[in-house]
Amino acid sequence: MKILEFFANFLIVVVLAGTAVGIFAYEGVLESQRDCITIRFRQYERGNPTPNTVYLKKGEKACLRLTSEDTTHALNIPDMGIYSEPIHPGKWTYVYFTPEESGTYSFVCTIVCSPMHSRVRGKLVVE
Repeated sequence: MKILEFFANFLIVVVLAGTAVGIFAYEGVLESQRDCITIRFRQYERGNPTPNTVYLKKGEKACLRLTSEDTTHALNIPDMGIYSEPIHPGKWTYVYFTPEESGTYSFVCTIVCSPMHSRVRGKLVVE
């Protein structure tokens, strides 16, 4: 009986400690994504990416959190050499980079997403 009580108490401690560790780990992940700029991709016919213009600071780390509301897209910032993984509907794709040059850079979708695919675009303004 003592062994069973010890085992039960041990499991309770492990569950409580594991819960606390899990909460702190999850908070750490959320904190690292807090400064991300969310861009929601849509087909041109459904409103294009939102926001359409993103402002960044030269020399500061940037995080773009990308999602799609309709079909699979992908982000390409050709003048910066930045390409994303596919951006699937309802999923998150992250792009991390540090803009080194001031200026205005176009971003485009690189996966054919609709008849007006070539118009799915926006811009990054690095100040």
